Amino acid sequence: MASTSASPTAAAPRVAGKIIDTVVKVSVDATRPLPLVCALYAVENSEGVWLCAYYGANRSVFDYLPQKDAEIDEAQLGITFLHKVFIPKDQYQPAQWEKFKKERFMAYGAHSE
Repeated sequence: MASTSASPTAAAPRVAGKIIDTVVKVSVDATRPLPLVCALYAVENSEGVWLCAYYGANRSVFDYLPQKDAEIDEAQLGITFLHKVFIPKDQYQPAQWEKFKKERFMAYGAHSE
């Protein structure tokens, strides 16, 4: 899997395409003042598939997170992905999405298995 890491002089690649799968979970914990949202996305375009993770506690965006089948462009999305991995179309396997979900899913009180 190729991960994105831009040099200071290079423009960071941006995620654009159609959301082909997503996992969105809002969790709350009585000991924390704000809920946590974890949104994982698989975004397909003509070159390949982006696997992306967004985490946030800003309630104002919870109702506006992109949904499956939406066409997105990261530059106009209004949220920032904390993690994003690009996989070329000829190398993408569904098992990579499953692994990404296990590694990147986060919720209050949840433990990755």
